[in-house]
Parts: sequence; structure tokens; C-alpha cells
Amino acid sequence: MEYQINPKYAYLEKEILSVPIRFDKEGELIYKGRNILKVLNIGGIRMCIKSFKYPHIINKVAYTYFRKSKAERSYLYANRFVELGIGTPEPVAYILFRDKVGLTYSYYISLQLDDVSTLRGLFLLPKEEQIEAFRAFTRFTYDFQQKGVYFIDHSLGNTLVKKDDDGVYHFWLVDLNRTQFEVVSSWKGLKNLSMLELPEFLLQTIGEEYALLNHEDKEEMVKRLILLTKAHNEHVKRKSFIRNTRRMIKRRLFS
Repeated sequence: MEYQINPKYAYLEKEILSVPIRFDKEGELIYKGRNILKVLNIGGIRMCIKSFKYPHIINKVAYTYFRKSKAERSYLYANRFVELGIGTPEPVAYILFRDKVGLTYSYYISLQLDDVSTLRGLFLLPKEEQIEAFRAFTRFTYDFQQKGVYFIDHSLGNTLVKKDDDGVYHFWLVDLNRTQFEVVSSWKGLKNLSMLELPEFLLQTIGEEYALLNHEDKEEMVKRLILLTKAHNEHVKRKSFIRNTRRMIKRRLFS
């Protein structure tokens, strides 16, 4: 076992290291797909546990000898975000297991944020409130880009949001393991926002706000964002078609 625990939670080391034993039997399931997310009570604190998919043979080796595992990167990047003042659930720990070949099971632990939604939840709001929220979200994105963060998985499901009693929106990024730390140009930053697959009235909102922040022409910025979004959406459709076709062929060959 390899692990690292945030010094703030070192007093919970025994309980944190019991997570792999408890994970399959306990906890509140909040997502099950390629990875699994559960909420567990650890030392009286609600924590979110992300159990990463068991890696295939190439990644077992790669995540042991050539690059850090997703769980370790999630922990390290979350700490970097905290240092930079970028919203993300507070990192608590990561835990890794290995066999003779390489990495097997891995877990990332952070504080659980309750009473929040993903950006998808904003679509339940009236149109004017959606516009207000996405303007705030654009400012949030521009801020972390200016701090040298390129959030590759910038999707509707990877940003948590909450509006406080004073009407201020707060945002937190999750699923950080593919983040890049680099200078983010205006064009690349806009391309990052094109990954959200939003309706045109929100692209208009984001484009105008981003232009204001960058001191660029609003019409040109909106036009570029719409074109980049269309290109991204087509790319996603092609990938989905190829993936579904492969699955269909496999089913026919091996059924």
C-alpha cells in the first residue's frame, strides 16, 4: 500500500486507511460508471471517495513506473488548486495498491460538498438566471486560466456550483487528474469553454463575458466560440459513433 494524507487530517489516519476495506460494503453511492463515487463518514466527517477503474495491463505498468496514477494526480493537483485559490473540494488523501505487475486499486479522498449541483442543474433555472450564472462561471474559468491552469475535462458534470444567500455563485472543479499547468492563451481558453456543449444563447453570454475580460471584440469572440463549439460537438459525435460501432461489432463477433 502507498498513501499520502493531508496533514490536516493526519489524526484520522487509521480511519482513512480503512476506506478500501469499507468501500464495497458501506457508504452512499453517488455515481457508478467507469469509476465509482461514494460518500463515507470518516471520523464524523462526510468524505467523497473515488475508486478508480482497475487498470488494464499497460496502465498497470505505466502508472507504476512512468507516470503518477490518477488518484495521486488528483490529490496533488487539488492541493495545487488550493494553493492557487481555485475552488475544488478539499483534498484529504490518496491510497494505492500494487501487485507484482503494477497498480491495481486506487482511491482519491476529498471532503464531500453537500447542497451543490453540477452545471447541468443550472438548466432548471429561468433563462435570465442561467445567463447570470454562466457569466459568473465564465469569470471563474477566466480566473483559473490566468493562474496557468488548463482544465482539460471542462464539462458540465465536472464543475459544482452553489449560489449563496447573498446571490454570489461559487464554483468547484472536480475530476482534476488530466489538468495541465501552463500559460493559457485567449484562443486556447476559449477552446476550453467550447467543450461545454451549450445552447447558442449561453455561448453568446460566455463569449461576450470572455471578450470583456480579455478586452477583445465581443462579436468576434462569440463567433469564434460558436464555431469552436460546433467543431467540438462534431468531434464528440464521431467518437461516439466509432465507439458504438466497435461495441456492436464485438457483440456480434463474440455473442
